[in-house]
Amino acid sequence: MTSLPQAKLAELARSRGERREMVIDGENTVYWFYKASAKKSLGSLIFIHGYRGNHHGLEAIAGAITTLDVYIPDLPGFGQSEPFAQNHSIVHYAAWVGKFIAGLKLKAKPHLLGHSFGSIVVSCFAAQSDAIASLILENPVSAPALKGPKAATTLLVKGFFALAAALPENAGDRVLKSWPMVRGMSILMTKSRLRELRKWIHGQHDENFNDFASRRVALEGYAASISNCVADYANSFAVPVLALVATQDDITSIKQQREMFALIESRAELKIFENVGHLTHYEIPDQIAAAIEQWVSGDA
Repeated sequence: MTSLPQAKLAELARSRGERREMVIDGENTVYWFYKASAKKSLGSLIFIHGYRGNHHGLEAIAGAITTLDVYIPDLPGFGQSEPFAQNHSIVHYAAWVGKFIAGLKLKAKPHLLGHSFGSIVVSCFAAQSDAIASLILENPVSAPALKGPKAATTLLVKGFFALAAALPENAGDRVLKSWPMVRGMSILMTKSRLRELRKWIHGQHDENFNDFASRRVALEGYAASISNCVADYANSFAVPVLALVATQDDITSIKQQREMFALIESRAELKIFENVGHLTHYEIPDQIAAAIEQWVSGDA
């Protein structure tokens, strides 16, 4: 068994996670519930994971959170949740978030967190709804993908997806799931130099990054991820917002994060993490959990 604290936190979450299901518009959503371990819960927190991920990616954070009841669904088309019959667009995902929250029938408004692609989804939802207590954006995609700090890499990836779309379906699926593609992304995004941690992160991506229902889901989700960004919705937020950003994020620069943050007119806090990139949920889940709990408790 690994001695990594990050892995232990993920294992802790899995040991107490309860698998549940909810039918939304005729399609099955699978989600996991992690009950607060503290004597008194401060409320509920819903996590929305990133593109090509599933609920496992955010479990280390859930394992570190003790004062909140945590819910993590697999996005439709990813993990164990059934895909949409319609396009996997930001608008459709945002509508699904609203129906998922309503379906939980919680006694109080939950806090809502989105990581990476999930940050765009929750931002679209929060721009048109006050059904949440606060919005938490972890490594938000705050600017158009092709204008990020690694725009050349993003353009290369866009070409890769275009190739996968042009090939016959089975061949295109194999291209999307190819080991060089998955490992290359993992190497690029991981900033830690700790060998054991890097090995664990690569293993997480190997296990979960290809957990999508079909090539259609992967291609539609990718198109949505590069066609929208958090800044598109930031000036419409009516709830308090916590933005958790990293200095070495390859998707969105600190300058772009600050520009997005300046658009928010509701109460907001920007928390910056040094020496880490887009994988804060893997590299520093304990610090992310602490920032969330401070925010929710009002001690931020």
